[in-house]
Amino acid sequence: MSGGVCVAQSLKIPRDPKRAEFDKIIKRLLETPNARGVIIFANEDDIRHVLEATKRANQTGHFLWVGSDSWGSKVAPVLQQEDVAVGAVTILPRRVSVQGERV
Repeated sequence: MSGGVCVAQSLKIPRDPKRAEFDKIIKRLLETPNARGVIIFANEDDIRHVLEATKRANQTGHFLWVGSDSWGSKVAPVLQQEDVAVGAVTILPRRVSVQGERV
């Protein structure tokens, strides 16, 4: 496919995950070696654990992260994980106040 987008995998972070779950996610992502872009929309704690699992797997620099404002506008998710998160693109929707009545 030229110029298109291919979704190689769709993984979910379970509710109340343990450390091993994050390691398993990274292992699963590595099963598709040519798919290096990871779009991740998760809470800041889960983002931090994914980055930590990436470091434990010695895959710093392997993935290209695209994420939500839950980590792009905060320091906590990447604190001491900066080398793993380098180059990440995060999306922060523009917020506009709407004048008028509030319901």
